[in-house]
Amino acid sequence: MVWIVHCNLPLAFSESREARRYSNLQPVSQETLPAGMDGVMLTIERAIAAELLARFGIMLGGWTHASEHYLDVFACYEVDTRPKTALLSMTPLLNAEDDDLTARGHREFLETIMPGDYGVQLEQCRFFVGDNCSVNRQLATLTGVPLIGCASHRLNLAVKADMASHKDDLAAVHALMVEDQLSACHPSRNSLELAFVIVNRYFKLLEFLDPEDDDILHLLPSPACNKRLRVLMVKLRDIESVAKALQGLNVDLLDVQQWFDELMSAKPQLAHYLGPRANIVHSPDFESGCVRVLRGKSGRLNRAEKAALQSFATTRSSAEPDNAADVSTSFVERLRKRRRLAEAAVAVARVTFGQQRRGLLPLILETLLFLNENQSYWDASTAGRA
Repeated sequence: MVWIVHCNLPLAFSESREARRYSNLQPVSQETLPAGMDGVMLTIERAIAAELLARFGIMLGGWTHASEHYLDVFACYEVDTRPKTALLSMTPLLNAEDDDLTARGHREFLETIMPGDYGVQLEQCRFFVGDNCSVNRQLATLTGVPLIGCASHRLNLAVKADMASHKDDLAAVHALMVEDQLSACHPSRNSLELAFVIVNRYFKLLEFLDPEDDDILHLLPSPACNKRLRVLMVKLRDIESVAKALQGLNVDLLDVQQWFDELMSAKPQLAHYLGPRANIVHSPDFESGCVRVLRGKSGRLNRAEKAALQSFATTRSSAEPDNAADVSTSFVERLRKRRRLAEAAVAVARVTFGQQRRGLLPLILETLLFLNENQSYWDASTAGRA
């Protein structure tokens, strides 16, 4: 079971003659294996339920293949003052005829799995982490908790809007590459990556292009266009460095705001999406309050920020010094941007759902993903007991 889950092997591997030849493990039929995986899954669920505190956060992600939409749900909480993230579910959201993909449908799903599998209520959730899409925003509003949106998504939208002013120059470069039958950029790239790749590739090829070639003479960008593109290239490098830094697991809200402030100082037009109170930000008071706490300036929280952080407040013992009188507990101070974990889970799902597993039922696929993402909760001995 450990080999199959960790190495992404087909279920038929348990019956393989080669597997029995090079190991002393007892053979397990392909039909019996899912029952053992279900037992391990229940053991993991009980272990996570024992760790969940009275308050926690939920991180949401999604992946759609064919007619199935999988919703991955992570719990963000603390164990011995250390932040921890565990996958709770990655289940197809549409199981019944009346199920839908609306915010209410998401909420009903969470209200079902949280008490049923982990013995906690959705009301104990203190924040959501997810994309800035309308469903997540509405879900956070219905639940009455703040939503920490995806910073990478905001940056991509800001770059996409800013690239509109450079569309003619980028179109000229793209037309040249198409005419010369150069390698085309993948359409799935985001706006920042696409613009950076196009411009960077163009300047690498420019020194090899013959300005006297009649076939491409009418397509070569003008010197003025090249000058603008060189300036754009410098700015794109700065933005790309921020985009890569946002993918780090230990990035917090203070890091995000500081990087965005630097970008806005160089390009004020990005403030429409990167500003701390941009329309795309669902919970500006919560995020600005977290930033103040992370800066050690909790004493300067305004009334709205204090109200947004009230659910994280804790009482201070008399033995603590005055400078420890924060309105927020260490839980808020260690609140991290966990969106990268959700994206990684979706990437694992795409790899796991390979050619050899396209015939699996969604329930078995969910079990495989659950065991793979929660590897720290089980090992071979756990599988043996199950």
